[in-house]
Amino acid sequence: MSFLAEQRIARIRPRGSKLFFPSVFLFAACFALAFFGGRLAEQWQYTVLYIVAGSVTFFFWFIPVLRFMSTFLEVTTTRVLYRSGLLGQKRREVSLTQIKDVQLTRGRSISIVVEGQEPFVITGIPKHKMVAVEIDRLAAAI
Repeated sequence: MSFLAEQRIARIRPRGSKLFFPSVFLFAACFALAFFGGRLAEQWQYTVLYIVAGSVTFFFWFIPVLRFMSTFLEVTTTRVLYRSGLLGQKRREVSLTQIKDVQLTRGRSISIVVEGQEPFVITGIPKHKMVAVEIDRLAAAI
C-alpha cells in the first residue's frame, strides 16, 4: 500500500487580457475626476461626480479584479481543480482516474470528459493546448 502525497504540478490563472476593460473603466473614472475636478459650480455636483466615479470603479474595476484573482486551475498528481466566481465560490474537482478524454474546443477552451458526468469545460486559460496535453498525459499515466 502506497501513501504518496499529492503534489501540485501547476496553478494557472486566467489570461491577463481579461483585465483590459476593467482597466479602461478605472482610467475613465480617474479621468472624469481629474477633468471635472475644478470646473463644477455646485457642491452637489461634486458629490454626484464622486458617487458615480466610485460606483464605476467598484462595479466595473474592483469586482472584476476580485473575480480574476479568485479564479484558477490547479493540476496536481491526483486531480484537476477549477475554482471560479466571486471569491472562488464555484468549485469543480475531477480525479485523474475519472477522466476519459481531454479535448480542445473552439474559443480557447478545454473540455474534460468525465465518466458518468457532463463534460467539464475550462475557458480563458493561457497556453490551453499545452495544459490540455499535460492533463491528458497525466490521466493516461494513471
